[in-house]
Amino acid sequence: MKEVINFLSNFPFFESEKNLFLHMEEFLVSEYQIRPLLVFSIQDKFPVIHLDKCRTVLGKADRLQLYSAKLLDELIIQRGELKTLPCLTVKVENCFYYYLNLGLKRNQFYFTIFSSPIEISTESLKCLSSFMSSHLKIVEKFDELYKGQELIHIDDVTGLYNQRKLYKDLASLVEKYQNIKDSFCVLFIDIDHFKRVNDNYGHLIGTKLLENVAKDIKGLLRDSDISYRYGGDEFVIILVDSDGQSGKIVGERILAKICSQDYSVDFRDESKIIKLSVSIGVAEFPTDAKNAQEVLAIADRMMYEAKESGRGLVFNTQDVFKSSLKKIVKQK
Repeated sequence: MKEVINFLSNFPFFESEKNLFLHMEEFLVSEYQIRPLLVFSIQDKFPVIHLDKCRTVLGKADRLQLYSAKLLDELIIQRGELKTLPCLTVKVENCFYYYLNLGLKRNQFYFTIFSSPIEISTESLKCLSSFMSSHLKIVEKFDELYKGQELIHIDDVTGLYNQRKLYKDLASLVEKYQNIKDSFCVLFIDIDHFKRVNDNYGHLIGTKLLENVAKDIKGLLRDSDISYRYGGDEFVIILVDSDGQSGKIVGERILAKICSQDYSVDFRDESKIIKLSVSIGVAEFPTDAKNAQEVLAIADRMMYEAKESGRGLVFNTQDVFKSSLKKIVKQK
């Protein structure tokens, strides 16, 4: 317990949850010889934790392989009450496995799992959980302050960031990669046949639909992800610390959400239901591109590939390669 108190009493202030979790990991590695942390987030509306609904905040797939499926099942899936517990310890042979509640930030619940050959007292774990939860709330307050300063970058129609902010953030993330090698993913989204909506119902209804689509998109993202209205009926999303495969999964979720929605509008004193779909292109930096302009251009190109392949699809560079390969095989 003494080492935890010393750690917390000298804790530096962080303005991002990722740096907060990294600093905790550094302490746990040095004091308790833990394996790397796996930090997850899940929307707070889900009463029970299920890994298939979680997003990885810290740690890649290779870290997940350090923990057996049986253990994860024991720690998380079979214990729906975990969100109300500060911590949990499971001993398997000579190793201790831990679950730690990290608290809430906006609509996201954060938790971590890790293992160690050393037993950590329940009191120490509870102290860590309480402190991290409090600090996460401070990070949330600073997020709100930053948002107030960035109103100049907000699109009036959708409430998303605008194109000017997009270019600024892309440049910043590319520079960040040079320092700490955090990859990111770009999704380019275009509403299919949206001109028909404007032609048939008018631009006022079209504007309302853009607002509703933007809300649906943002509702599926983590706090750390960034969404923009690129222009017209086009949107861009940046998934920080994510790869192309994660981008494809998020794109599929967005597509499914929008296609399943009944968008209700008032037209000539009647209530009308409008069905929409989107085409989505995905590009990863630095795997698919060398600079900020390139990653956006490739995501845009993938979106057009999705449209040319029938619309209502999500395409990344691997999909285009597979599609081209199929054409070659057919020609032979």
